[in-house]
Amino acid sequence: MAAITAITGFQNLPNLNFLKIDGNTNGCETINVSGCTALAFLDVSDMYIPNTTNPSLKYLNIEGCSSLTTIYMDDSNFSEGFPDLSSAAGTLEYFDAGECGITESLDLSGFLALKGFDLSGNIGLTSVTISNAQPLGDAQNIYLGNCALTETAVNNILVALVGAGFGNQYIDLLGGTNAVPGAEGLAAKSDLELKAWTVDVNS
Repeated sequence: MAAITAITGFQNLPNLNFLKIDGNTNGCETINVSGCTALAFLDVSDMYIPNTTNPSLKYLNIEGCSSLTTIYMDDSNFSEGFPDLSSAAGTLEYFDAGECGITESLDLSGFLALKGFDLSGNIGLTSVTISNAQPLGDAQNIYLGNCALTETAVNNILVALVGAGFGNQYIDLLGGTNAVPGAEGLAAKSDLELKAWTVDVNS
């Protein structure tokens, strides 16, 4: 059986709102769901090169998917570029992009509905920018374990979460080469714990 390396054509299903095609072991490299304006849930995680544990998915196109609230795309190979999620900037509430080869920095501050995310295991990720105007922590957790966040990035994340006003959730900043929070970050950590957050950081 020939490998399925590209999955396209969903534009012909204008009412599609749920798509789960995770766990593909045929070496899929490209998925294009652009133009699916009704799509709310997408799971394209855990796609591997046949007979290996190496992720195969390199390219995901969600252009025009303006209703997306949830995306699972973890264990993908986005080392050459993280997918452009801007079409879902007003609706995206949660995404999982753990272990996707993301490096350097990622600005999430423009995702106005974002409640939580998973970026754990991106060992080259040095900075993630969030905003206290986002509903982060509203019934969702935040996973940034085993990354390479700088002290400034760790501090800024903790301070932004304090300003967001939500409590009783979890943030993971452990492991990898994530920096130990500085004085500003430690003060924010204490404030979050007073709001019943569980906060795990390196020490």
